[in-house]
Amino acid sequence: MTLYETTPALQADLPEIYLDPADHEALSRLIGNHDGVAATALLRHELDRATLCEGRDLPGDAVGLNRWVHYVDDRHVSSLRRVRLVLPWEADIDAGCISVLSHVGAGLIGLREGQAIDWPDPAGSLRRLTPVLVEDPEDLV
Repeated sequence: MTLYETTPALQADLPEIYLDPADHEALSRLIGNHDGVAATALLRHELDRATLCEGRDLPGDAVGLNRWVHYVDDRHVSSLRRVRLVLPWEADIDAGCISVLSHVGAGLIGLREGQAIDWPDPAGSLRRLTPVLVEDPEDLV
């Protein structure tokens, strides 16, 4: 039984998420190779429900791989956090790069600015994640 099946709050009112097909394919391959990672089942569920959009059809404010996201975590209300969502081998917390296989990374993927999701932490407690600004790496140069 998955966490989604055992946590009713995760089944209700999930926001629609959007992914580029190339990101979806890369993430699908990734989870196939990382079944032992705790957030893999969560990420798999997100991939299963994602709307795939290419080019101009992909919302410009959707969180995707290698994009920077400024987000609020309701556990840290006083601070806006900024991270770049990356593949596990590119993760570097000191540089602000978090793995999409982390709980926060799996929760943010595909969300748009202003959407919120109630998402489990590693202990299973729910936290609310809300992206407020999404940027491409080249936007910051």
